[in-house]
Amino acid sequence: MSSSQRAAQLAQALADPLRLTLLRHLMGGSATVAELVLATNASQSKVSNHLALLRAQNLVRAERQGRQMRYQIADPTVAQLVEALTVLAGEPPKLARPAAPLAEARTCYDHLAGSLGVALFDTLVSADALIPPPADGQPIKPGPSGEVRLGPNAEAVFGRLGLDVGSVSAQRRQFAYACRDWTERRFHLGGALGAALCRHFLDQHWVESGSTRRQLVLTDSGRDALREQLGMTIGDEE
Repeated sequence: MSSSQRAAQLAQALADPLRLTLLRHLMGGSATVAELVLATNASQSKVSNHLALLRAQNLVRAERQGRQMRYQIADPTVAQLVEALTVLAGEPPKLARPAAPLAEARTCYDHLAGSLGVALFDTLVSADALIPPPADGQPIKPGPSGEVRLGPNAEAVFGRLGLDVGSVSAQRRQFAYACRDWTERRFHLGGALGAALCRHFLDQHWVESGSTRRQLVLTDSGRDALREQLGMTIGDEE
């Protein structure tokens, strides 16, 4: 099968509104058929049939937990595709602009998003740790289209945060890209580097999971670390 034929297959799989809605819900984490039925108000048979098609196209995968199957996005590339389609489509306000806690800090598949993610990206660019895509006067492209490179101060800045960019760059996935944020309409950091930063923030308890799917909460120790290591002030400190 040629790449064009495969692309056409994927386009067909994503053409149904319910299938795309299911993928958007799975961006927030794994879910069972019952949970997706409640989230979409679709019948169980429809949800199951659409999940089967998405699974056949390798857009989702399933794992058995006890008596239930939990579905999740297949890999980061699929998540990037869903984010890109949502931005290009101009999503309704209830999806494009989440409630305040979700807009402040959340995950965009496996990297930091929301106002925290955007502020972090801007700070790393200002510190010459990152070099963003060139400004060509064109609209910001969503997803992994905008390549981000390491700046001259990358090793020192990321080192202060406790992150080894050398080990991250050895991964097989795309190293770093500028991902357009749904709520801020500006860039946050995606790719292997963005995912490594998100994991590091969670491991250091600088952010913690919130009360809803994808929501993150910046902790007091996280505020202190960002202020001390990067000179960042977030929220009420500004």
